[in-house]
Formats: sequence, C-alpha cells, structure tokens
Amino acid sequence: MKIENIILGILILLLLGCGEKAETKNLEFEKVIESLNSNDDKRGFLEKVYEEDQKVRDGSKDAELMLKYGKDSKEHMEYIQAQWKQDEINLNKVEKYIEKFGYPKKKELGKDAAIAPWIVIHHSTDTAIRNRNFEILYKAYLAEDIDDTAMSLYLGRTYEFTFRERFRMENPYRSEDEINQLIKKLGLEKRKANVQKSIQR
Repeated sequence: MKIENIILGILILLLLGCGEKAETKNLEFEKVIESLNSNDDKRGFLEKVYEEDQKVRDGSKDAELMLKYGKDSKEHMEYIQAQWKQDEINLNKVEKYIEKFGYPKKKELGKDAAIAPWIVIHHSTDTAIRNRNFEILYKAYLAEDIDDTAMSLYLGRTYEFTFRERFRMENPYRSEDEINQLIKKLGLEKRKANVQKSIQR
C-alpha cells in the first residue's frame, strides 16, 4: 500500500472522528437546553456561558505571552486557538438556546444572562454568523434586553469585518443615528423592517 493512501486514510479517520465529536457535543447541548425548565436554570446556563467567554479572554495573559514569546509564537497561538474553540462551543450553545427560548429577557434573568448571547455573537469574526443573528439581536435591542452601546459595537464590528475599515460618523450624533446608518450600510434594512413588523403584530 502506498504511503499517500495510508496518510489519506488517517486524515479521513481523523476528520470523521472530529465530526462525530462535534455531533456528540451538539446533542449534549440540546439535552442540557431541553432540561432548562425554570428561570433559575436558564440564568445559570447563560451566566456560565458568559463566564466561559470571559475566562479565555485574559488581557494581561495575552500581553504577557506576546511579550515573552512573540505574537506568532506557538504559546500565543495556542492561547488564541483556545479562545476560538471556546467561542465555537459558546456560539453553538447560545444559538440553540435562542432557537428554543428566544432571546433572554433582562428583567427576568438579569444583566449577565441577557448579555451572554450578544457577547458570544459579537466575538465571532464570521460575517455570515453575525448577519444571521442580526434580527434576533435587533429585536433584543428594541426590547431593551441589550443597550444601544452593545448594538452599535456589534454593527460597527460587522461593518469593519465586511469593508475592512472602521465606520465613522461626523459629530454630533445619537447612538440611534449610528445604528440606523450601520444597518443601511450593511444592507440590513429589510431585516430591520421584518423585526419591526413582527413586533407590531
């Protein structure tokens, strides 16, 4: 048997193994989310997601690793990859939670629980993920479950990833003006109208 065929076989097995692990994880999340019966359960689940998101974002550790080993070092890249891995897990959790329960209400579950889905989505660098969650986040903003600063940051970062430049507006302006301008620039006006219609029904 050729060495290339052996290597190909190993790669296929590894990929299949990764797929199975991801599928198992998804099923585990779904079971946990299905078991969230009370507001206390939901609060605990979302606060844990928030905690996990923050745990892998230690600014002093990041700076320390860069200074000690360099930005492109193995040590620093391992730290960044741990962030990416946790972000992927968290995104899976919050999207499944939203699918089941909708966006968490700040009045019912508290600030940390309500901000958890936003912060996880906001940390994604994938514009497709950011855009597919626009309507749920815009609805949460209108319901005051996330504030205008959070909405501006999310849209501003989406703009940056889309156009490779920062969005700028001439002062003075209100947060609402910035949000509306960003929605227009990102081509999300139709989705914004869909959210407003769904609220009026």
